[in-house]
Amino acid sequence: MGIRRLVSLIAMTALAVSGCVSASNSGSSAAQPAGQVPAKVEPAAKIQFWHAMSGVNGDAVNKMVDGFNKSQSKIQVEPIFQGTYDDALAKLKTALPSGGAPALMQVYDIGQRFMIDSGEIVAVQDYIDRDKYDVSDLEPAVLNYYKVQDKLYSMPFNASSAILYYNKDAFKEVGLDPNKPPKTFDEVTDAAKKLTKGTGNDKRYGFGPSIYGWLFEQWIAVSGGLFADNGNGRDARATKVVFDDARGKAILDFWKAGVDGGYFFNPGIDNDGAANAFNAGKTAMYVESTARLRGHINAAKFEVGTGLYPRPNNAPADGGNIIGGASLYMLKSRPQAEQEAAWEFIKYVASAPVQAQWQVDTGYYSIRKSAENEPVAKEWVAKYPQFKTAVDQIRQAPQNRMTNGAVIGVFPQARARVQKAIESTLLGQEDSAKALSSAAEELTKAIDGYNKSTGK
Repeated sequence: MGIRRLVSLIAMTALAVSGCVSASNSGSSAAQPAGQVPAKVEPAAKIQFWHAMSGVNGDAVNKMVDGFNKSQSKIQVEPIFQGTYDDALAKLKTALPSGGAPALMQVYDIGQRFMIDSGEIVAVQDYIDRDKYDVSDLEPAVLNYYKVQDKLYSMPFNASSAILYYNKDAFKEVGLDPNKPPKTFDEVTDAAKKLTKGTGNDKRYGFGPSIYGWLFEQWIAVSGGLFADNGNGRDARATKVVFDDARGKAILDFWKAGVDGGYFFNPGIDNDGAANAFNAGKTAMYVESTARLRGHINAAKFEVGTGLYPRPNNAPADGGNIIGGASLYMLKSRPQAEQEAAWEFIKYVASAPVQAQWQVDTGYYSIRKSAENEPVAKEWVAKYPQFKTAVDQIRQAPQNRMTNGAVIGVFPQARARVQKAIESTLLGQEDSAKALSSAAEELTKAIDGYNKSTGK
């Protein structure tokens, strides 16, 4: 496909994941071509696992790895934190030519088209097929997101969903039912107006989401729309983005009306800032990933409520949320013995007991349905019922091309460009239609360039 041309194209388009593709290192001769996994070999005694989890989530990764290492005596996994998702991919680029790539790599959801095209991975489907590993217990939404043309290239790891967070104490204070969070744009607007009070530094805003491309992607999906053509790039390779329609405009117009009206807080492109504002009581509602839930419960001085992701008014029944998070990729530059060891660790990570503990420790929901039957999961949900919101939401979502999410090679760039369009709209620099059409035009050119670079 022209790996070096692909690298050049990514550099030109300023992709955040530009570091991922590289010529295979000197260890590649021991690796197996995709789809040609041979008979089992003895797993390597030690492998590296690169990840991008920090803080509480990083502690949970270390706990998980320690559990695996103590569960058997043949394989030792070394977890290595590599910074953000983008940082980790940049380090992978540097490591591949020198033979220093890990056996296993955590890559975020929007990196999958790029990872597949890189030619640097072994599809986990090869091992699933060889060992007749049963995936029927995996959550359908998670499985469908990571399957591309019916093939699983990576194993889902940390799965999240975007939900509504709200301050139950503030709801009670203004006479809103603390057990009935808003479900539509109109209901969010009405509640936000009632919840907004004060002035200056003492002002509390009703609603305060960050300018985050993932949130826009969620709203497009719950609106029953596609982010990209050709079934979000799943029926065939995407050739253009298609979010610059009435659905996209309605999202930005709702957002801008709240900011202009003074009842929506605008933290800018700052996810941590939005989360901190909610914890501090500066905002009474906002939308974010379930990965934030554990942190909010620990930090907030009020009762934290969770609700389904708010929908545009009259959203169609075929709309629904898309999962977020990341998955685990096996690198083909490593000898097969290391791939075997990585596969053993992957199976451990995906087991019901481990997934149940992971959900408790982090707030990410389990990728495995049966994990909810584990005692630790039952105890946690009984104590913190807020965790059930994400699971209910993702299971209620219909499974179709909208909710499966988009697969495009320039997704990191796309997310950043959408954020720029949202920001320019909220600041009054462009109207919503113009901002979205400009973004779509630029990204469609980037997709075309990327596709040509892969020879597809």
